[in-house]
Amino acid sequence: MLETILNFDRNLFLMINNGWSNPINDILFATLTLLGSTYVALPVAGITIYIFDRKNFRKGLALLISSALVGGLLVHLLKELVDRPRPLTDMAGLIREGKVHINVIYPPLREASFPSGHSQTIFTAATILCYTYRKYIWVLFLIASLSAISRVYVGAHYPLDVLAGGTIGIILSILMVFIFKRYNL
Repeated sequence: MLETILNFDRNLFLMINNGWSNPINDILFATLTLLGSTYVALPVAGITIYIFDRKNFRKGLALLISSALVGGLLVHLLKELVDRPRPLTDMAGLIREGKVHINVIYPPLREASFPSGHSQTIFTAATILCYTYRKYIWVLFLIASLSAISRVYVGAHYPLDVLAGGTIGIILSILMVFIFKRYNL
């Protein structure tokens, strides 16, 4: 059963990574993948909170940072425990034999892949922003989803990696909102 799921994940990876490959998508997805970086997503979300909700800025920023830290810690723990190889490492033999090509944008990554930290970060930011700006939920989650998919397109992660990272970002952010409300933080 697990092998069937992993084979499906590999095939979906190749469909997105190879099947969508073109110069316009290279630029689009390279940009979207940067948005999932902690160094971009958190400052952008923090500035957004500051611009649109200045009176609650400190609380919103504390919620954002707390959620990102807790989610990031869980992601790193799971990366160590699961130790799933990145696509370049996992398919190295097939690449050498010329049976598979992986479209790689940015430096090649080879260490633990599961779950995606970029996906956790962008979904954390989107979830926290949705907490305050509910009318933009579809836009925020569309951007987060595209950023997560970009991790597959740039050759860094399998689809299940980004699905798990995004799920962690959403669930832990909702949990942190509950904790902040419950304890009036």
